[in-house]
Amino acid sequence: MTSGTGRTGGRRRGDHPPVMGGVPPADPDFTGREAILEQIHDALHRSGSARYLIEGGSGVGKSLIAGQYAHRYADHYDLIWWVPAATDIDANGSYLRLAEQIGLDASYDHIARTVRDVRRALAHDPGIGSWLLVFDGAADLEALAADYMPEGGGRVLITGRDRRRPHRGVPGLVDGRVVPRLDTAESLSLLRRLCPERLEPIGAGERLAEQLEHLPLALAQVGAFLRESSLGTEEFLERFEERYTDKVTRMGADDEHTAPLAAAWEIQAEELLAGDATGRAVVELARLCAFLAPLPLSRSFFARARDLAATPEQEELFGDEARLDRVLEFMRRRRLASVRPGTFHLHELFQEVIRDSMPLVEKVRYRDLARRLLAHNDPGDPADPAYRDHYLLMHAHVKASQAWSGRDPRVRALVLNVIGFLTEIGEYAKAVGVADQAVNAWGDDPVLLLHARLRRNMVRRLHSEYTTALAEARDIHSGEVARGGSDSDEALEALRAIAIALSGLARFDEAERLFRRILDHRRDRAPAEPPTLEAAHDYSQVLLEQGRFTEALEVSERNLRERVALLGQDHVSTLRTDLNLGLTLMFLGRWEEARDRLEGCMARFAAQSAADTPHALQGLLFQAAVYRALGDTGAALEHSGRALALYRRRYPATVRQALYGRVVHMVTLALAGRGEEAAAEVRLLLPATDERFPADHPFPAWARVGAGIALRSRQAFAAAADLDRAALERLRSLYGAGSFNTLAAALNLATDLYGLERYEDARALDSLTEADCRALLDPDHPVMLTARRNHLVSRQALGDDVKEEWTDLYRLFLSRYGPAHPATASMTSYTRQDCDVPPVVAV
Repeated sequence: MTSGTGRTGGRRRGDHPPVMGGVPPADPDFTGREAILEQIHDALHRSGSARYLIEGGSGVGKSLIAGQYAHRYADHYDLIWWVPAATDIDANGSYLRLAEQIGLDASYDHIARTVRDVRRALAHDPGIGSWLLVFDGAADLEALAADYMPEGGGRVLITGRDRRRPHRGVPGLVDGRVVPRLDTAESLSLLRRLCPERLEPIGAGERLAEQLEHLPLALAQVGAFLRESSLGTEEFLERFEERYTDKVTRMGADDEHTAPLAAAWEIQAEELLAGDATGRAVVELARLCAFLAPLPLSRSFFARARDLAATPEQEELFGDEARLDRVLEFMRRRRLASVRPGTFHLHELFQEVIRDSMPLVEKVRYRDLARRLLAHNDPGDPADPAYRDHYLLMHAHVKASQAWSGRDPRVRALVLNVIGFLTEIGEYAKAVGVADQAVNAWGDDPVLLLHARLRRNMVRRLHSEYTTALAEARDIHSGEVARGGSDSDEALEALRAIAIALSGLARFDEAERLFRRILDHRRDRAPAEPPTLEAAHDYSQVLLEQGRFTEALEVSERNLRERVALLGQDHVSTLRTDLNLGLTLMFLGRWEEARDRLEGCMARFAAQSAADTPHALQGLLFQAAVYRALGDTGAALEHSGRALALYRRRYPATVRQALYGRVVHMVTLALAGRGEEAAAEVRLLLPATDERFPADHPFPAWARVGAGIALRSRQAFAAAADLDRAALERLRSLYGAGSFNTLAAALNLATDLYGLERYEDARALDSLTEADCRALLDPDHPVMLTARRNHLVSRQALGDDVKEEWTDLYRLFLSRYGPAHPATASMTSYTRQDCDVPPVVAV
């Protein structure tokens, strides 16, 4: 787009039509609402940046008004973009398309970044011209404002439910309108457009509008019905009044708003069922869709379910797209569905009416059919990023159909896959919600009940509820042992849950014995099957946590080969093992290999649009640590900052994953010269860490080691010494004196003592720690080199002649790191070096 005049003056160029993205086609039968349209336009154009909210009950035509405004006032804008706002997935997809439209990179790997870039461009780029965003169907206005609305620069129109409370979280909200139902004149105008010849005798139109309570959705459906039906208007009204009275008598006060639409639908359904095959199929499709979420459904959704057809009407729907197209065209003409290329959907209020119109036995039948239709559309691989959008829709449909209550094994398998998918993408609260429902409903199937309980147990662990998870896992295990013996697959899965919980509670020796037992047992039975490979992954992880890096490397290398052979190199399980291998190489000091492996992993995540999944976010943090080690603090800061931003969008700031990211980013800030920001984070981070982790867990100690680096960068040696001393005591109590996991705390505490001019204390601790390093590490391991360097500095401060040893060590640094690395460049003087090791613990 070319640049032009200021925002408040309207369009830049009148000789080109505006760009309209996703705006629904203009409704040729739209009528009335003139005052509302003018009010919207006047409010939006009082300034160059305004937001207007359209609220109201279901079925009153909020979206129609927004669409009509977009078409009627299009010549006031250069760009009008329609953003479905009921779910994040719809809004994100719209923003990705908008990014492409305005010339930005549409990164499917980093959707949040793309949304941010679009918001910034809309707010600050005059080249875009005068623009209007329409957010349709917003459920949470405050979240919408925080996550999607630009901070100025243009106009925003929002439709949402009437919540009848102030909207304090929407900056720039200049006005709003609760949309009423149509008045008599507007109702008659709509009916004249739809069925002008059916409004006789005089007064029939007024009676029809009054009986339908001037609800636009009901008026549109009835008008379209009368236009094509042989039923006379007077006869319709007689039948309608009888049914309406009956419904109001039986309804509660909260449900009376649906009575007009419900009475009208019953009359239509009776005629359709008495007609031809297409009419009967229309009723069949409407009843089926009433138990799905009110979201656009793809025609292909039905094509995959040919074998579900049990009646002639269902044969019109399943597996034959030509027949389905005829049914959808009928529903479009009758205003029963909104039909667009490739998709269709029913209005949420209409779905409610259809459900309520069915007797219980029919509700059970159609809900079951909807569930089985969902199961036929299950890709079967919740870990595959290619199916992410599909499973997000599946989650909505699983909730709408209450699929966990179904007894069909395929439906229950879908529910488990949805739980797995939600866990995979970090939506833990939603995963627990579905898992709880499954656990409560599946008492008739011990095997599937076990899987539901284990998935819920996993989410408990991811929420850091390890004590609860351990007790629950032991209860599950004892039940499975009693049911099928200690060697059954189910018992081994429950035993794995126990081991993971023990590891989360820092009881690594107990966990290691259980993981080894599981791995040996599975290798004996099925050496190259997924459960065996997952057991190997678990075992390598606990070896890492114990500091047994060489053993962990051997296990991970074998596991990677076997996972590639079985699953391919791009499967998420393979990538998890590859990330683990990169982390292991980092701890072994093989930084260049670690960097190359991690970069390869992240490229494969990105190729699958999975760069913001929990595993990929861990990979970003691992990359930040390895770039720090290689001296590239700029790249390290970019990776840790991006990871932390994504964590913060997904999790509260105090869950374990976010805390791990905050520690990595804090140290990166300190080493990148932003010590003040790093020190500020220390004050917030440590209390949250202590609250989240049990007292004997190692992560709070690792957090203190990182905090010590941050404080030392500000010359706060006394405060850093307190943290490093506490960390060293805890790590020694957990791992034993002289273990790898104690080295960083010991080396950094010695540096604190040196900074406090306690040179003799520093030298004594340096001497002891260097001896520990020599017993554990190769001569050129980075931690070994740091220990030698720091020991020489403390000796030199006490008067020892270390010039020759320093020169020899410089040559080793030069060979190991190269001349440009900060560790080498800083050896022009006797300066100490922080020991920077990322937390050696899974969170």
